[in-house]
Amino acid sequence: MLFSASFIAAALALNAHAFTGKVARIMPLGASITNGVGSSHGNGYRDDLYNLLANDGNTVNMVGQQKTGDFHDPDNEGWPGYIISQVIDKCQISMPINRPNIVTILVGTNDMVGNVDVANAPARLGTLIDDVLDWPWLTTVIVSTLPPNANSAANPRIDAYNAAMAGVVQQRVNAGRSVILVDSHATVGLADLVDGTHPNDAAYERMGRVFYDGIVLAESKGWLWDVYGPAP
Repeated sequence: MLFSASFIAAALALNAHAFTGKVARIMPLGASITNGVGSSHGNGYRDDLYNLLANDGNTVNMVGQQKTGDFHDPDNEGWPGYIISQVIDKCQISMPINRPNIVTILVGTNDMVGNVDVANAPARLGTLIDDVLDWPWLTTVIVSTLPPNANSAANPRIDAYNAAMAGVVQQRVNAGRSVILVDSHATVGLADLVDGTHPNDAAYERMGRVFYDGIVLAESKGWLWDVYGPAP
């Protein structure tokens, strides 16, 4: 389900120091925004998320087949230009190798801008989430809404896709799955886009906080599971 900023703030107020002493093996999954395109350092939101969790006293390991950006832990599954179905293919390759206990997902911008099977995009997102969850170890999914886009034709599609995410997530929560929906769209404006699609550094930093708040909320619900197997 989609948790508002006020809901998350209230949850964090109950646990002002978030959590500490945990191992977070995180697979950032998506397309070029996950890859970090548009940021001056190439890290996107990933370094901000890493630092927030590490500064709380947690052991953080980013995992994935891609290595992008100047951060010391550049691993990710961000594939520029990919639509949801292509990201599903990459996820199926990466999950058994990297065995994350947290997957952050932001995907669908290329589908919306390219007007690719838009009506079925929420269902395809659901398939991607299920592909993460259906491995034998326990994984928490933090899935985000899409930022706006300078393509005026794409924005209504983005808005409809974002609105549909709540139902996709709630269906899985109702089935006992560990999925949290967070809202990057609310933290990124059109003026924050360096090329009409990709956020600037300041917006990526806010997105890192959005994903962090989602992970903190998941941990408060008992959804931060132990990592499975050695680090890849």
